[in-house]
Amino acid sequence: MMQKTRRVISKARARVKLKGKTGKPAKKVKTGKTKIQNKEVYELTMKEIDALMKKGEENLSEKELDRLRILSEAAEDYEDIHEPLPIPSSLPEMIRMKMFQLKLKQHYTARLLGVSEAKLSLIMSGKQKPDIYFVKALHDKLNLDANQILQAV
Repeated sequence: MMQKTRRVISKARARVKLKGKTGKPAKKVKTGKTKIQNKEVYELTMKEIDALMKKGEENLSEKELDRLRILSEAAEDYEDIHEPLPIPSSLPEMIRMKMFQLKLKQHYTARLLGVSEAKLSLIMSGKQKPDIYFVKALHDKLNLDANQILQAV
């Protein structure tokens, strides 16, 4: 049993080149993704990402672009687990976060929700309460969780 474990660990170390100060490599999970195990490895990963980003995307080779993608996904997974973003508590915050995620401008969001830009602006500023049609559109068009919307209203 011990012999088998050592072989698995040595194979994993040979596959993954990213090592922290502790000498422990980031582990590959079964999906082929690199998994960051601790804060030290995360910091080293971020430094490597920063160095690659400073070169500029057009100056990177295919291998470097692939490395950047893998490191970025690993860092994102680590951040999702260890440093998650706070869940917005108010309706305007939820809408702003969703607009940011979908890269929507306010005028396009208003059109998507079937309201005027003025009405959306009033709701976003807290000067007007949303009606049931607006709330339903948030759920249907922006895929916001109905329970979170009801708690915020």
